[in-house]
Amino acid sequence: MRRISAVLLPFALALACAKAETPAADSSAMAMSPAGLTESEVAGTWSGTAKADGGTDTTTMHWTQVCAAGTCNGTLQEMPGVTIVSTYRLEADSTMGVSTPYDDKMFNARVIDNWVARISGTSITGRGWNVLADKPDSVLSRYTFTGTKS
Repeated sequence: MRRISAVLLPFALALACAKAETPAADSSAMAMSPAGLTESEVAGTWSGTAKADGGTDTTTMHWTQVCAAGTCNGTLQEMPGVTIVSTYRLEADSTMGVSTPYDDKMFNARVIDNWVARISGTSITGRGWNVLADKPDSVLSRYTFTGTKS
């Protein structure tokens, strides 16, 4: 019993003598954190252009997205008749989206589109990538996009 007491005594004394301190809030860090993106900033009709990253492909794609309540319906001028349905979520100062599988006429494959965007007023910029629907770890292309809200 004495051995246990001798071992526990210093620990018990340290706990008894410890002061409960609450660290001061870092007001400068709180003031600098980005404001959260709101649904009203995302909802609406957006249009813009997208270009493939790297390589020799200089094709510009023209897109339109109509977004509300976590869902966007998108079209590409270069693929008439195809509607791309995406769901999105708000992540701090960004929005992240993923489409349902669709038949991409340019890749001649069933693909899923993924994207991350930042909104500033009525402007949007972002990056995206397309994957094969049946092999989501196979990236077909990466692209950047810009647009405006109408």
